Amino acid sequence: MGLITCAGILYFIIQVGQGMKSGSFVKSQYPIVAFMPFVLWLFLNTALKRLFPFAALRQGELLAIFSMLWIVGTMPQLGWITYWTSIVAGPAYHATPENRWADLLFDYIPWHVLPDTSQRVTELLWLGLPEGMEIPWDGWVQPIVQWLAVSVAMVVFGFCTMALFQRQWQDNEKLTFPLAQMPMDLTQGFDGVGRMPDIFRSRLFWIGFLAVFLVYAYNIATYFTPGLTAATIYLERYDWQLGEFHSVTIRVLPLVMAFTYLCPIDILASLILFYLIHMLKYGYMRRFGVAIGEEGQELKAWEILSLEANGALFLVAFWSIWMARSHLRHVWNLVLSGVGDDVVRYRLAMTGMVLSALFVIGWGVNIGMDIVTAVIAFTLIALAYFVTVKLIASAGFGPTFPRYEKGTLIVEDLIGSGRLSPQSLVAFKIFSSPAFFGGGRVQAWTAATHYLRLFSLGRQPVWVPMLILATFVFGFLVAAENTISLAYRESGSLYLYSAGHQIYDEMVKLLEDPKSLSLAKWGVWLWGFLEAGVLAFMRSRFHWFPFHPIGIALQNSLGSRIYWFSLLIVLVVKAILLRYGGVQAFVAGKPFFYGLGVGYVTGVAASLCVDLLWFPVGHSVHGW
Repeated sequence: MGLITCAGILYFIIQVGQGMKSGSFVKSQYPIVAFMPFVLWLFLNTALKRLFPFAALRQGELLAIFSMLWIVGTMPQLGWITYWTSIVAGPAYHATPENRWADLLFDYIPWHVLPDTSQRVTELLWLGLPEGMEIPWDGWVQPIVQWLAVSVAMVVFGFCTMALFQRQWQDNEKLTFPLAQMPMDLTQGFDGVGRMPDIFRSRLFWIGFLAVFLVYAYNIATYFTPGLTAATIYLERYDWQLGEFHSVTIRVLPLVMAFTYLCPIDILASLILFYLIHMLKYGYMRRFGVAIGEEGQELKAWEILSLEANGALFLVAFWSIWMARSHLRHVWNLVLSGVGDDVVRYRLAMTGMVLSALFVIGWGVNIGMDIVTAVIAFTLIALAYFVTVKLIASAGFGPTFPRYEKGTLIVEDLIGSGRLSPQSLVAFKIFSSPAFFGGGRVQAWTAATHYLRLFSLGRQPVWVPMLILATFVFGFLVAAENTISLAYRESGSLYLYSAGHQIYDEMVKLLEDPKSLSLAKWGVWLWGFLEAGVLAFMRSRFHWFPFHPIGIALQNSLGSRIYWFSLLIVLVVKAILLRYGGVQAFVAGKPFFYGLGVGYVTGVAASLCVDLLWFPVGHSVHGW
């Protein structure tokens, strides 16, 4: 059932949603692509519980489907596969005398991991197949196998890393895992004699549900009555430009509010506060024309703040490892001594980490990087993904997209791209592009750590990892097949966007004008590192200290900029409830916010179904 659901939602989002241009559905580390079918399963299972109780699913089975949907949910559209298809199929078709790709790049591009460059395979992908012609899958077998193999190695590395840290995060640091807690609460009661989940008995839940769903029901009515004006409160974002300062975005997204209701107040406040401080810094830096770096390689306000945030991100990564030092020492002693209940699990986890890391690094060397660059590139990606996963486990803020999460800033601006050979530079840009294991959306790792929160690796040592690996491979193949077939059938020029253009243009620019090491850039990066370090130190010494370094690490991320107002609403409500009603009032308020999230995805699903039946052009119903 889980695999069928995964295949169905991937087909629908890629072939139908993307084809009708109903919106982009992968805007989070836990996107609506994963949550929407899970909510539909809740309603379906409630009906089964009433009509055919013997066929109804148990809570654990629903949570397994939830986990599988999450594993594949960040793959379609611009989550990964659309980027991947555009980048690997881009150079042979889009090279022109003006962009100079052929002159500067073609000698260094690893053609063996790209599809066949013949007109039959590459050109027709962008122009569309003639009527009656079969899709030339033979030209895609080799790249699909190669990219799938290295991606599976990344999944293995991430799963083994999460298995090592899971007990530290869950038992010692008491992370809240909001993105796992909400599905657990929504499925509570299916294992009993009741006919519906416990949450459905709450009046507050249905008030929250109707507060959102009725807006979508009204908008659906406007599809058939052009004279009516659609309500945009949950659909659009409103921007106000404040002179030199960054524009202020007001966006009310019920799904973000539902999950972040479980986020600790100090993290919510830090995300909002440091984003607002970032706006002030950005505005004054623009007003005074602040720039750093050598002439022709200057970084201006936006890049400087990204450099600062990147330094803070890596401090959080190192601090997380330092906090787990006792746990890691205990694990290491277990592995060496061979005495303890979890010895086999930790030995397998460490072995999996080493072997998968070696495979990914070897693949990097295979596409053209020297061994040092490959090690640095893999380490930077692993650290950035590691800390992103932990921040999401702490906050439940799905749109957590750290700047330069794949190490391009460190390698190009801090180390200096001029230190890399042309071969290594081209290979590094491919390795750090969205083609490799996605862009800002972390594939499978985030799902894996929450999956380990839901299910016990100790009690199910075979089924838990096998479900992740099997679902990932299945999802990749289904998403790739649907994306490539849509491009051949309807013309890739309409659906693959221009992601490939940007990557190869950046390669040309860096080859023609390589960047060099700059002490000023290092100073900004270290300043962000130091700022986050002070906050982390204060939090470890004073329990009342209210600021979290996550705020600096995400100060100019897209998620903070767009959704800060939604976070502010949640913060105000939580603060009032806890101040005047305590924990009991906070727990009582959960059904209302859960209802907002469920009502939102139900409304989006209803609109998509109406479009499928009556409006082939479609209506945009979900986006940033």
